[in-house]
Amino acid sequence: MSTEAAQLKKKAKGKGTSYDPKKPKQLTIYVALNYPSWQEKYIDLVRKAFDKVTLSINDKELNGKVAKMGEMKKAMPFVQGLKKRLATEPPEAVFERKLAFDEVETLKQIIPTLKRTTGCKNVTVVVVDEGGKIGTNVDGEVVENLPPLAEGADPGNPRFEFTNIE
Repeated sequence: MSTEAAQLKKKAKGKGTSYDPKKPKQLTIYVALNYPSWQEKYIDLVRKAFDKVTLSINDKELNGKVAKMGEMKKAMPFVQGLKKRLATEPPEAVFERKLAFDEVETLKQIIPTLKRTTGCKNVTVVVVDEGGKIGTNVDGEVVENLPPLAEGADPGNPRFEFTNIE
């Protein structure tokens, strides 16, 4: 998996990971059921700026509105991603933001395959609450103090973390 390779690369550079692939390991998959609430206002902005006839957006006008909202650093990458998707996907799919499958159920079904292909002793799926600090594993147990990468999970875009089992 590329996630494991990325963790090993960080370790090789001495950047704060103690993960050792030679020791018994586990994989934790962080899943979000909902998109972050802050994104909704930007979806509305892009929806209003999107011209359904020309299938285009007035970038200058949209960028000005995003700038006035004061969250340029996190908002612009998100808005740019929406614009890229609008170039290749139907607008309804981009603006509705609903998955066509049950992500948690799908991940639960592939746990045996993930164990076999990754060599992990355990594979856990954690549904992350808004904010990314707390979640619930698929057994219904609350998991606190999630790592920062859990915060980046979006529906259809889970985050993966390999750790050693002590």
